[in-house]
Amino acid sequence: MFKICSKINSICAFCSKDNWNPYLEDYDDKERLFCGLASGFDTRVDALELCWKVMSKGKRSSFIKKKKEEYQITLNNRR
Repeated sequence: MFKICSKINSICAFCSKDNWNPYLEDYDDKERLFCGLASGFDTRVDALELCWKVMSKGKRSSFIKKKKEEYQITLNNRR
């Protein structure tokens, strides 16, 4: 919490670091920034087009839908 978010280039109360890889559903060696406000499967800051706080409801819905489709493809490829 309270990390420098690359989307706003400032400290954000909702930004945190973790080694969780949402595509592998496991931890690895790479640290990633995550947005605590974003919802959906992939809440990495790098995956966001804009800061979640300034996104319109339509862009948020599109983001969640797109990431859900990516997640389904990832799951199907693992089988």
